Amino acid sequence: MKKFLAVLTIVLMGTNLYAAFENLGYTAKSMSLGNAIFGDFDGVNSVNYNPASIALVKSIQIYGGWNTPYAQFNDGSMINTIDVNYVMPFFNGFSLSFDPFITKRAAIGIGVHRMSVVFGDMEIYHEGVYSFTYAKDLNDVISRGAKISIGFRLNIFDIAVGSFADVNLNPSLGGMMSRVSFGLDLGLTYDFSETIRLGLSYKNLIAPNISILPDGVDTLPSEFSLGANWNIGNILFMKNAMIGIGLITYGKDASDNRTANTSYNLGFEFKQLSAHEIFESKPFKGEILSVRMGAIFQQMKLSESVIKVTGGIGFMYVFGKAHQVNVDYAFEYGINNGSMKHVAGLTYQYLLPNSAFVYEKGMEADQELDELSKANTNVIVPDSGVNNADPNAQKQPDANVNKAEADKKKAEEDKKKAEEEKKKKKDKTK
Repeated sequence: MKKFLAVLTIVLMGTNLYAAFENLGYTAKSMSLGNAIFGDFDGVNSVNYNPASIALVKSIQIYGGWNTPYAQFNDGSMINTIDVNYVMPFFNGFSLSFDPFITKRAAIGIGVHRMSVVFGDMEIYHEGVYSFTYAKDLNDVISRGAKISIGFRLNIFDIAVGSFADVNLNPSLGGMMSRVSFGLDLGLTYDFSETIRLGLSYKNLIAPNISILPDGVDTLPSEFSLGANWNIGNILFMKNAMIGIGLITYGKDASDNRTANTSYNLGFEFKQLSAHEIFESKPFKGEILSVRMGAIFQQMKLSESVIKVTGGIGFMYVFGKAHQVNVDYAFEYGINNGSMKHVAGLTYQYLLPNSAFVYEKGMEADQELDELSKANTNVIVPDSGVNNADPNAQKQPDANVNKAEADKKKAEEDKKKAEEEKKKKKDKTK
């Protein structure tokens, strides 16, 4: 009874320790960057912040992450969060026949975000968000040269208190304390240049009711975010540096002390440690280490502002020529409240060839031939833009390609000699 009342107090009153469906950091990479990935096309890492960000993914991606926003309370209970994101682009082997416009340069995503309050082996409270995302690249559709992508995300919100005798026997609660509701998010990206992408999104356009009381009403506030990501390039010892900056404004519910009025987000990432420096004989030559840092400044509605610093690292490697694995870790520390959060995540990507995104049969064959002609290099570069190949890496000639070129050259020489002999015989006849 005491345990149930304690949990119910946390859920219904809303303290500084916890707030229903607040953003607890969906992926390790996003948290380490201070969630400043407003316009970053990074698939499973950015889909929860901007649905449009998956429009141009070139790989099948799956992410799994676990974090402990609050490790342990005085009574031994704890909060943990599990996230699973899946993103898949449409390609010529996976498409819909009724309207090619819907599937060309487009992608879909599925997400599961579940937060649980547990005591031993018993779950005493949970929140879940189950989402479906669709995004489409509109380059040259709206206007020639317009580099715009749009996306939407449908969310199912699930919130419930565990099955306790106090709940089951209380007639005013109807034997349960749970709620299922729906929400809708929209997103857009615009390429300001080849290195700068702007992103904006509007969350909870359809605002879900998350009250677990039978006749209660408690809708999630809206969120509007605007920001940009800039791929700076190489700076001193930092390779492929990227910076993200932006702000998030929240719905104006003065009675809600759980969320901020405005959040300012800043993130920075660079890469180091080229794979060929460690594994000289391996085909992958990109950078395997990512170093990330960020900051979040939140202006709260009814309490003092919150300042957080974030950081983390990531390791990436491509096995074979199509299997990319990322391992990421992140932390978030509240400077003025002493809170500490940790996130660990694992991402797998199956890198699709460029020919998978060519729909015309003739062009598809040409693309496949072009990819075969590039088989004379041992440099592997993921299409996702996560890492770039070493520009100084040496190319290794392929014996089959050289033999084919030699045979072709010999055939041309034989043909030329035959034509010369034929011409000489004709001159003698005259």
